[in-house]
Amino acid sequence: MEFSKGTLSTVRNVNRVNILEFIKRSEPTSRAAIARHLKMSRSNVSEIVDGLVHEGLVAEVGSGTSTPLGGRKPVHLQFVASAKYSLGVDIGATKTIAVVTDLRGNVVARTKFASHAEGVSPFVHIASQVSEFLTRHGIDRSKVVGTGIGVPGITNYATGELIHAPGLHLNEANARGFFSSYLPEPVFVDNDVNMGVVGERWQGNAVNYEDVVLITIGTGIGAGLILNGQVHRGANGFAGEIGYFQVDPLHDSPQATLSEFGPLESLASGQGIERQVLALLPEYTDSLLTRETISTQTVFQAAASGDALARRVIDNAVRYLSFSIANLVMMIDPSLILIGGGVSQAGEQFLDDIRVRVARLTPMPFKIESAGLGEDAGAYGGAATALMATDNLRLF
Repeated sequence: MEFSKGTLSTVRNVNRVNILEFIKRSEPTSRAAIARHLKMSRSNVSEIVDGLVHEGLVAEVGSGTSTPLGGRKPVHLQFVASAKYSLGVDIGATKTIAVVTDLRGNVVARTKFASHAEGVSPFVHIASQVSEFLTRHGIDRSKVVGTGIGVPGITNYATGELIHAPGLHLNEANARGFFSSYLPEPVFVDNDVNMGVVGERWQGNAVNYEDVVLITIGTGIGAGLILNGQVHRGANGFAGEIGYFQVDPLHDSPQATLSEFGPLESLASGQGIERQVLALLPEYTDSLLTRETISTQTVFQAAASGDALARRVIDNAVRYLSFSIANLVMMIDPSLILIGGGVSQAGEQFLDDIRVRVARLTPMPFKIESAGLGEDAGAYGGAATALMATDNLRLF
């Protein structure tokens, strides 16, 4: 990891995080070792370390040996991961996952529940469930540095506003303002896949990668982008909305709108696959699938058994996804592409088929792997976002 250099306006916070990260990676260490490595004065290091000890983030744990020239023995310093917690919440169209982590990313508590409840708005229901979860697990809210929330839609990270989330049937909602009344502050709100790629960068399969794309294929399709070590959201927060990728330029499409599904989603997402099978079912009277049994899981199972209808729909989905991924490779040249979401759990063959087709479509090198955190990536990313925003973690 490269440690940042402080500017005049932020030098103290930058140096504080640099020292904290160094102790975290080099423990046990000493004030003298920190000063040497970070090229800081011993007096400045001692002042900041004393503050970290006072906060409970660092503990003094005995002493080392003095140098051959004698002198005072160095006091060993150790990072205290349990000193503070972070809350990450991943709101999905059907389910919500919340985790409380310590400062190293160890999960202290986790819950999963339905995003909707009869007779109550999704946000009210989710806030109530997460609040009860914190109480049930005895989480001291005063130790929680903040809350990071991922939502399935277009957001404005700077203001915490939810612009459009069809899965939650919400538009133009002040998500940060609402959740700040119920959950530990400060609250940070971002698109769920943006949170997911941060989670993978922190604790998943993208650790140490600076240019990463996470593509989630579930009810819909979206991408989270880390470019040059920063989350890329675009000018209006729309970056990564690849479900709206056009897949057939010769088709005379109607005026594009923020509809329930974009062109790519309508053909390659979980619901898109199910709808394609349902539409084609009358042509395949000998199919293993029936109108009552169609689901993404049964379609993949039928394809593995050689069912012609299922294989046709899955092959088409692979083609559309590969076409889109190849364009992403040529456009942004990522060092790693991760595939996550429910559909990605279909098996290694699905991923291999995508790799083969992308290789045909692009002359450039690429790396495609499965996401490592499964359904918890967004919640991990929410926790990491809160830690970074409160100067308790440096990830990029």
